[in-house]
Amino acid sequence: MKYQTLLPVIILLFFAVYGTSQSLDTIYANAHQVVSLTFPDPIQTGMTGAQNFAFSFDREKADNLGLLQADKDVTSNLLVRTTVGNLYSFILAYREDLLQLHYFIRPNQCLKNPFQHDSQTQEATGSIPKKPSPKEKQFTLLCTQLLDRESSAHKWSKRQKGIRAKLIDQVYHDNQVYMVYELRNRSTIPYDLGLFQLSKVLGTPKRKASYQELPITPLFEFQMPKQIGAGETVRFVVVYPKFTLNAKQQLQVKVLEAHGSRNLIFKIVK
Repeated sequence: MKYQTLLPVIILLFFAVYGTSQSLDTIYANAHQVVSLTFPDPIQTGMTGAQNFAFSFDREKADNLGLLQADKDVTSNLLVRTTVGNLYSFILAYREDLLQLHYFIRPNQCLKNPFQHDSQTQEATGSIPKKPSPKEKQFTLLCTQLLDRESSAHKWSKRQKGIRAKLIDQVYHDNQVYMVYELRNRSTIPYDLGLFQLSKVLGTPKRKASYQELPITPLFEFQMPKQIGAGETVRFVVVYPKFTLNAKQQLQVKVLEAHGSRNLIFKIVK
């Protein structure tokens, strides 16, 4: 179980996007008791706004459970994103005597995610599909071209238990980065994709205090699979906003199985 602390600037950006119109629940914690939070969906990332609060969850295998502890200091907040794209935010406060040690988080407590794709919202609500925007048409056109052209020799991949994840191509266009991936299932068991995540990482997981893992939110996903059948190979494109890395950061690709342990994590070296 590993945790990371959210940088204050990200907290400010979060409130700039969502505003303060929705009241937030307060969760209390202290240093000598562990408070557990169970979310409706597996946790993708969880971050706190101050270092006196520590939120931890299983980063190796997608899980619904998060653990919270706190040292006595300033009041802060917790931001959690689940693997289905839902965002949850809570006020965090220190209390010496806790009246509640476990919280079951309800689906209706989530905030509206402005980065969630229209297709995900339509699937959840059953609404009539909307016409793609001009930006989505541009993304689709370039993604199609990237999948149709011959792939260059890959540089980064990871294989485990018959599953292989590979970065095929990386193309910069305007203010976006198009990354072509390939997932191959050489096993005899279908592979249900639980999480596919590109992140900036700093440090190593063994050193919790200095380790940071900051997911890069996709702008568009093209032909992203939900399942790779036995013996199948699937290619797809994910579009990200253009990003930069400092001298100590690396890119990391994390692939987690929805209901299993065939998980892959590999670094993309500069």
